[in-house]
Amino acid sequence: LLLGLSSLFMQKTVGFTVLGSFLVIGVVLGIARFIWWWKKQEGLQKCLACLDRRTDMNNTMKTLPEDMQFLKSKVAQLVEHTGLPEDEEAGDAQKGSDGTAEEVAAENEENPVGDKNE
Repeated sequence: LLLGLSSLFMQKTVGFTVLGSFLVIGVVLGIARFIWWWKKQEGLQKCLACLDRRTDMNNTMKTLPEDMQFLKSKVAQLVEHTGLPEDEEAGDAQKGSDGTAEEVAAENEENPVGDKNE
């Protein structure tokens, strides 16, 4: 960046010198804005919070397969304990509903719980 700016001033033409001057002013203002953000608008805390979130997300993604296996085993234990049939969810999927929110809402509007025709 600095090499490019210095080459603009080395051209010895008015146009490139003016362009270089504007770019230098822009870079200086950008650096000043960054320093203002870092010091006065808690930029350091925001950066650290962002890095902490990224670290937590990275750790979560690394342990996700083990967590999924643990959750699957717990669900299997609960199914075994309660005696629920394992194919209950598969039966719902074969009825033609993929379980999207719009379809569930439409089904609830068509067949309200309190309105039973007997």
